[in-house]
Amino acid sequence: MKFTWKVALAMAVLSASCQTTTLTSERIELPPPPALTEKTPIDQVIQAGLDYGGDTLANAKKLIKRRGEGLRASERAKEVLLSNIEGKDQHQLVNAAHLYASVAIPLDPSLARKLIQSDKPLHQQLGWQLSAVKPSPHVAKMLDTELGLAINDGEEERILIPQMANAVRANKLTSAYTIVREGLLLKGNEEFALAMMALSPEKASNDFLSYLILATPEELRQLTLSNVNLYTCVAILKHMQKFPPDVSRVEVEHLFVYAVSRNTALQELAFGVIETYIPQRLEFLGATLSRQPTWIQMAYLEGARRRMTPKQRLLITEVRNTTAEKDVVQEIYELRL
Repeated sequence: MKFTWKVALAMAVLSASCQTTTLTSERIELPPPPALTEKTPIDQVIQAGLDYGGDTLANAKKLIKRRGEGLRASERAKEVLLSNIEGKDQHQLVNAAHLYASVAIPLDPSLARKLIQSDKPLHQQLGWQLSAVKPSPHVAKMLDTELGLAINDGEEERILIPQMANAVRANKLTSAYTIVREGLLLKGNEEFALAMMALSPEKASNDFLSYLILATPEELRQLTLSNVNLYTCVAILKHMQKFPPDVSRVEVEHLFVYAVSRNTALQELAFGVIETYIPQRLEFLGATLSRQPTWIQMAYLEGARRRMTPKQRLLITEVRNTTAEKDVVQEIYELRL
């Protein structure tokens, strides 16, 4: 997944196209946006983009690029980002971040640091996201320091946000794997899982089991999940198809619970993960499924009936030879394998 400024800096709580000024505490309606042309002075072009956002900002960025004024635009955007740390109207702050991210100028680590250290959530988010869309060794070093300080000061809650995970992932900050894993378990956002996959794909698969088991069998039989995030689970199960978790982990048996979920996406993906162990760990899978409650065994057979593959035939035959449930054995015979 690529980090683009259009995606990374989108803030649902704001409207970057809002046409209001930010120079006073009161919101003052601006006149209609000016028409920007090749003859418009570059400073006016930049300011119009910052003031109006939306299409005006898009046009401003095109003119800035054509004129080779990226450095000037980045300096002005930086001024706005720093001045708005004190709490000016937020839409101009977001416009400035969009503008700063769009120019081919490396991120100033000191700017990102000041945003990250702000006590205002929006500024923190923008600091992390700018670090994600403009990664560099200098930015990575700054992030490593900021994460260490936050952990030492007991401020994990402040940094456990999806934007932090994006920044860690983009800057390949392997030292932050543990804090990202903590973020997954506490927050559940997909961004934390994606960062773990990028930093340590095989280790992540084992650690993901601790997240998957947060969903109870009863919850997975419903169409609405509460203890886990659906999109995060989908990403995790897709990853596990490429990097299956260690079969010795006791939580692996919970994959059968996902395989009988009423959510078809989770069903299909869990079946796919289970098949990665066949035929090498066929006996283990057969014994594990046979230990499950009868309703899980029966539900799994029903799912297998709809998606019967050669590997599933091997597993179902193994279950027939190991399960102690007569109803399960009878159901398997009716499948006529």
